[in-house]
Amino acid sequence: MAAPGPVLCLFDIDGTLTAPRQKITKEMDAFLQKLRQKLKIGVVGGSDFEKVREQLGDDHSKYGGHR
Repeated sequence: MAAPGPVLCLFDIDGTLTAPRQKITKEMDAFLQKLRQKLKIGVVGGSDFEKVREQLGDDHSKYGGHR
């Protein structure tokens, strides 16, 4: 059954997208880039923005686009 409207898929960073406190793998990054072609994605986590940038890279627009 399809969702009735726009979908936002949120992912936790540590332990979901990355190993705790580690950088995202190329495979996970590629998966997220493919997924965002179909729906909006975003990331959530308890770390400050600088740590998130270390884990996901400097192009924060790839994963939601906002601080």
